[in-house]
Amino acid sequence: MNIISIVCPTYNEDKYIAHTIETFLKQKLENIQLEILIVDGMSTDKTREIVSKYALIHPNLKLLDNPQRKTPYAFNIGIQQAKGNYIAILGAHSYYDDDYLQTCFNELQRTNSVGCSGKVRLNIKTDTPESMLVKWLQESSFGVSSGSFKTLKEGYTTIINYPVYKKEVLIEIGGYDTSLHRNQDNDLNQRLFEKGYLLYHTFKTGSDYTPPNTFSKLFRYAYTNGFWNAKSLLRKPKSMKMHHLVPFVFVSSLLLLTLIGISGYLTHFVYLEYCLLMAGLVLVLHFFAGILFSFKIYLQEQNLLALLLPIYFFCFHFCYGWGTLNGFLKQTN
Repeated sequence: MNIISIVCPTYNEDKYIAHTIETFLKQKLENIQLEILIVDGMSTDKTREIVSKYALIHPNLKLLDNPQRKTPYAFNIGIQQAKGNYIAILGAHSYYDDDYLQTCFNELQRTNSVGCSGKVRLNIKTDTPESMLVKWLQESSFGVSSGSFKTLKEGYTTIINYPVYKKEVLIEIGGYDTSLHRNQDNDLNQRLFEKGYLLYHTFKTGSDYTPPNTFSKLFRYAYTNGFWNAKSLLRKPKSMKMHHLVPFVFVSSLLLLTLIGISGYLTHFVYLEYCLLMAGLVLVLHFFAGILFSFKIYLQEQNLLALLLPIYFFCFHFCYGWGTLNGFLKQTN
């Protein structure tokens, strides 16, 4: 009998965890047993209380401690203690279709893969102008790139999110790298791919992901991701792709051209002054691309609000690139 062990890391998730656990318990499985491991980073809200109540009713659900609090530690704790021969790495901010695990399991067998994930759908619960703009930005290939798990196409791939893995391959490669507090999934998938294993992304099932729903949260998220991209690029360069560096190149070129241009203006060095024009050209090109993608979203959504997106594309990319720049600077200090 195959067993799928869900490994779900948590920390202060009392707003989401009950609904998430319900989607775990509603999974429809054929000749497959289910184990649910909630690996908690010693939450200070009601998360542990909620999970403990579920554990009393459902013997296949367990609450595990993650005193280190970091996500990769939670993954490894779950993998080590799981009874299953398949591991599902699922998040507490998402809700999963009833057939999610079964479909991923079936697709693993059909495609001869070692890991499979379903389509990620962004789920914004409030239809405020701000939340809609945030959602559209994160669904856009210009906003988050075509290499993001939010815009991933169906088929064989090098990255999967909310995956079901064969446990034996996770054990073989040593699990997750605990030095990476972000991008640990990119690193693990790259190591699997490097060993010749196949990963697959299916649209036959999916999950609803709750992303940041305000600009302040989104830009903070962008900065943090960018910061950790720098650390990942220095520690595990093979795990990162070109699109991870684009915002850094964008911000760095803007700042460098502006600084050189200002110094040229102050010293009356005409050739250096042209750098200000070049910085302006970089901005114009970015906003032009943003306008094109915003108009495409406007045609899809029939909402004039989408035409404001070029401003937020710029802010998002700048925060992301600024985070990477600061990450590099702090690593060299």
